[in-house]
Amino acid sequence: MKYKFWDVSRDRKKKPITLSDRILELAALAEAVLLLVLTGVLYSKAPDTVPSHFNFAMEVDGWSGKEIYWLLAVIMVVGMVICATAAYNRKLVNLPIRLKPAVFYRQIGLISRMCRVMTLVFGLIWLSVLLAMSASFIGMPEDVTVLLIPLTAILMLGVVLFYTLKIWWIGRNV
Repeated sequence: MKYKFWDVSRDRKKKPITLSDRILELAALAEAVLLLVLTGVLYSKAPDTVPSHFNFAMEVDGWSGKEIYWLLAVIMVVGMVICATAAYNRKLVNLPIRLKPAVFYRQIGLISRMCRVMTLVFGLIWLSVLLAMSASFIGMPEDVTVLLIPLTAILMLGVVLFYTLKIWWIGRNV
């Protein structure tokens, strides 16, 4: 029988989901719920127009109505759901690495772990954008907002690079 796109039973035969994987999933769920609550709180306190776009110097160069908070929330929840789903379906992850049969399940486990960590990183990006948009009316120092979004973007890149290199190294040393 041909391997189907959504059939993930082959990927998890020898690699069970560990306790740390479940903890990462629960942390991501808790993070999403807390960020939805924070979005609601910030939406209720926000003025009618809020900064919605920043240039590379983190200066505001675009304004929107405060409804942008909920649009952002929907986009980020979809991103978190895609990352969480990719932890169970390796075909949603496109890494430039050939998976080796001898260490296939170990590599699949690392791909799944990377997706779970990326779900948490998506939440941090959501938090940093929320705080950057709300800095003016919650009294957050501008120096902090200038660093938040670039740091979370660097964190996302670091997670992908770390796990990609680790998966590659495991396959290389077979």
